[in-house]
Amino acid sequence: MPKKPIDYSKTVIYTISTGNSLYVGSTTNFVKRKNNHNNNISNENSPSYNFKLYKAIRANDNEWCMLPNSKFPCNDKIEQTIEEERIRQLLNADLNGQSCGTGINLSELGRPEYYKHYWTENKAKISEQQKQYRTENKAKIADKQKQKVTCECGCRVSKYELTRHKKTKKHQRLIQSQIKDK
Repeated sequence: MPKKPIDYSKTVIYTISTGNSLYVGSTTNFVKRKNNHNNNISNENSPSYNFKLYKAIRANDNEWCMLPNSKFPCNDKIEQTIEEERIRQLLNADLNGQSCGTGINLSELGRPEYYKHYWTENKAKISEQQKQYRTENKAKIADKQKQKVTCECGCRVSKYELTRHKKTKKHQRLIQSQIKDK
């Protein structure tokens, strides 16, 4: 049976409050999403069981309130996620485990304080994970760095050195000469 297309014109941005903490989410089916949250609070087999939100609710004697914040008819998931992130930042929601819609360019939305805090608290752990990744994928990384690309100025440089190349006098000179020739 084919999956039903999502009707983003029914988007609702909602908040969950427990104690003095707040979570912001979005959905196109409020009742179904509320039931899903309710299930994740007590179901130890749920992959979401240990999320910050559900831990906070359990710590607050399972007292929580989910209310619609605003209706937001939109065209697609990207618009929905951008609005959800905007509301999350506006309300300073502290129970979201990460910014809404990871994968969307967060520099357009502003870098959340959460990431800064997470990085400071877990610097050693992150560093170790990165080191392990580099060790396990040494050949893959080396191949990627050797890959040659043609810069907009016409020079062939490795993909790894492209950013550095664009800062050189040679690159600037070649770009200027291209502009003059036009």
